[in-house]
Amino acid sequence: MKKIILPSRCKQRGVSLLEVLIAVLILSFGLLGLASLQMTTLRNNQSSFERSRAIMAIYSIADSLRADPATADGTLETSAGTAAAIIGTWKESLIQHYLGSDADGSVDCKSEIIEPPAFDPITTYICTITVTWNDSLGGMQGAQGSDTHTMTMEVPL
Repeated sequence: MKKIILPSRCKQRGVSLLEVLIAVLILSFGLLGLASLQMTTLRNNQSSFERSRAIMAIYSIADSLRADPATADGTLETSAGTAAAIIGTWKESLIQHYLGSDADGSVDCKSEIIEPPAFDPITTYICTITVTWNDSLGGMQGAQGSDTHTMTMEVPL
């Protein structure tokens, strides 16, 4: 019996250094892409978290003002009554609990009297609640050109 040896198998005995180098290069580009994707995801999650906190803060003050809408009329100062005290506490909680030391909020309420025919006049209140915070850790600052975000909502009381 005679052994048949294939010529192509005899000459190749291992992987060349160039092939290993190319494989490592391709792997490193893939890993860099995954790291970049992970960082973008973390930035966008932080921005989304801060936006959610801003919405919760807006709903929180809106619910507090609904308890006593008559004192919410006008631009409120922190010494002008029940609603003003609530707003002062809310502004402090924005900084301490919700959005950090750069956060700020404002509430501007206006009253409107509706006089339907054959009924007593009805007073309605519409409050414009604005929250501003620093989103430098979030992912959208490059697209919008600023680190500061503002969320405004009009709430009928």
